[in-house]
Amino acid sequence: MFSSIAELAVHTDRTGEWPVRQFEALNRAGILAWGIPENFQGESTPATEIARFYLDCSASCLTTAFVLSQRNAAVSRLVAARNNPLAESLLPRLARGEIFATVGISHLSTSRQHLQRSSVTLLETDSGYRLDGVVPWVTGVHHADLLVTGGTLPDGRQLLLALDATTPGLERGSAAEMLALNASDTGHLQLRNVYVPHEAALTEPSNSVMKSGGGGTGSLTTSTIALGVAGRAVHALEHEACSRTELQSESNKLREEWEAMVEELLIAEEQSPTMEILTTQTLRARANSLVLRAAQAYLTATKGAGFIAGHLAERTLREAMFFLVWSCPQPVAQAALRQFACTPSWT
Repeated sequence: MFSSIAELAVHTDRTGEWPVRQFEALNRAGILAWGIPENFQGESTPATEIARFYLDCSASCLTTAFVLSQRNAAVSRLVAARNNPLAESLLPRLARGEIFATVGISHLSTSRQHLQRSSVTLLETDSGYRLDGVVPWVTGVHHADLLVTGGTLPDGRQLLLALDATTPGLERGSAAEMLALNASDTGHLQLRNVYVPHEAALTEPSNSVMKSGGGGTGSLTTSTIALGVAGRAVHALEHEACSRTELQSESNKLREEWEAMVEELLIAEEQSPTMEILTTQTLRARANSLVLRAAQAYLTATKGAGFIAGHLAERTLREAMFFLVWSCPQPVAQAALRQFACTPSWT
């Protein structure tokens, strides 16, 4: 499956087309049922198996892995609210791949936190909520049937809700043109007096709604996907080193670092329910560092050929940049800035 997904990734990156064939392959393999309880037609899957899948998937096609992660973040929120009748009706359809769900939650965690006014405001009515504002980063914005998003009540508490994408007042904005991952169809949503009933609420009002239910910023999944792209770069660099002895020492060092980090991450996945956020953010900072260095090493080894559009090194380098901005908590961003500002060894 991954070899065909890797082949499709070339077309996906070149054209920016939604990865429909990749998701058809995932659905045939039963992967869209992972993480959904069996009584909702899902499949119980160990966290380490899911992590290994993300490693292979992101190495093959980062767009597919990223879009899937956003879909799975929505699923995890619905699973956490499985006593909600709405969630009960949606989870079987998600398990069968009949509908596509995504999240618009960055404004509750890492995006637009510098603004005094909340990006999305909520007002409670007798029968539900009224939403107004902009959801800034929504992957699959034109392909989503369901959106898990949230907003802020007048007293500062936050709430997550499930929105049908056809709800009146919900306007899909154009997808952003980005350095990479344009096929992810990531853009914004405008909410104009959007009404949802109380039954659409997936959480109780909370001062820190993103700290429960999974899919938060700096999660292990983001680190795993970064390591998948790093693994792609390391493997490609090793291929270059097979005929060039001057590359072998650095190639071996990056391989050793990658293997050690993968082992550490798989151990962390087993402990994830009890892990401290500091540990998770440290892993993310290290994964970011490795994917950036490995991608640059691969480009350096390929010389001018790798700088030409369409070369795997060119795509890998662009995609490595994504981890500097995707779900990147401030401590992780600061760690990257400190590394960028270090004194070079030749001075």
